Amino acid sequence: MPELPARPVSAAGFVRAMTHNGLQLWTKEAYEADYVEERLVHQKRVLLNKPDMVHHVLVENNGNYARTEYAIRLIRPIGRYSLMLATGDRWKHQRRTISPTLAPKMMPILAQHVAHCIDDEVRDLAAQDRVLDLLPIMQTLALKIAARSMFSVEIREYGPAVRAAVREFIQKHARASFADLVMPYWLPTPRDFSRGGFRKRWLALIEQIIEVREQQPATDAPRDLFDALLAAREPDTGAAFSRVELADQIGTMIVAGHEPNGLTLLWALYLLASAPDAQAAVAAEVRELDLSPERVGDAFKALPYTRAVVDETLRLYPPAWVILRRCVAPDQFEGLSVARGTQMMISPWVLHRHRGYWQNPDVFDPARFLPGAPPPARFTYLPFGTGPRVCVGAQFTLAETTLAVAKLVQAFDFQLADNAPVRPVARVTTVPDRPVLFRLKPRKP
Repeated sequence: MPELPARPVSAAGFVRAMTHNGLQLWTKEAYEADYVEERLVHQKRVLLNKPDMVHHVLVENNGNYARTEYAIRLIRPIGRYSLMLATGDRWKHQRRTISPTLAPKMMPILAQHVAHCIDDEVRDLAAQDRVLDLLPIMQTLALKIAARSMFSVEIREYGPAVRAAVREFIQKHARASFADLVMPYWLPTPRDFSRGGFRKRWLALIEQIIEVREQQPATDAPRDLFDALLAAREPDTGAAFSRVELADQIGTMIVAGHEPNGLTLLWALYLLASAPDAQAAVAAEVRELDLSPERVGDAFKALPYTRAVVDETLRLYPPAWVILRRCVAPDQFEGLSVARGTQMMISPWVLHRHRGYWQNPDVFDPARFLPGAPPPARFTYLPFGTGPRVCVGAQFTLAETTLAVAKLVQAFDFQLADNAPVRPVARVTTVPDRPVLFRLKPRKP
């Protein structure tokens, strides 16, 4: 756990926390309360923890709780016309069009791409004989997986440019200023001008990659997500994605499919290195398992403990640490009166460590998610959100990270290179406060 403030933060403290470390927004009491009401300048903000409240805002009355102007401002550079920001009929069209591209029938195809990328990474890691900072390595691996799953071809030529662009987005454009937090999204802030320039460069890069992929010979069956997205049609109208929608969906999927996934892999390996018994259990589960690209599509069901490790990692270190919504019209529920414009905050980080919903919430315990264990109470475990806007790629993300952990632990014993504490920092995603250094010891066949 990070160091928590002793008292509720001021308006200035809220801005400071949102720009530097969002985990410092709430006191210890927030991890025990049903909800917390506070004020930001002229606006009220409410942190919701009670499951019925979360259900009301994200599911039952979700139409009355829109993305905040702050969130729109930060997402626009990578996905102005993507599913993430679409509303109304445009959102319905995009959701209904995209969902089949990530249906279970695509998982065996995508799993092969995952396995090929990890095999390459295992060979590269085996050649290293030194202490390694695994975060950039896992982020690069996740980028390779996202790119190959999208295009089924290596984009080695564009990989550094994509990684540099994502790093620029995360470190510069997705970091909020005071103006970003309080000004309406239609009124540009100084940072919005640089975000506009970034968006032009980002779309140009994605278009270049699309053009390379389009030069590949067509096939009857989909080879990757690009084929699936290109062929996708809205069930009722038969409409396809426009070119700008297609580019935004692809760009958003690449960012959302590699930055959080790389972090989840890093945190999972950190937890396993800190808990040798858990790592030994994963190693035993995968020791005799065929995880080759040809067979990996059948292996996922044989990985219950590894999947539980990933689920528990997502509980302790959810990449999306907060979900923000803005009340559109006055509302009342569960004894709470909500005025128009109130900022509603649902924090997976807080929910996943809430004293009322979890036993020993700060302890890494994969057994919570093993088959036969009591499931978490509804709306207390939200690594991918919930309701109509639940992450459309959740199942692929779980499959990818589970297979990656399985293959990496099958190849190596992961050991921490030092005992210094690693503290999480919540900015756009939940990152470590320092490089996490590992030693990798090859496992005997």
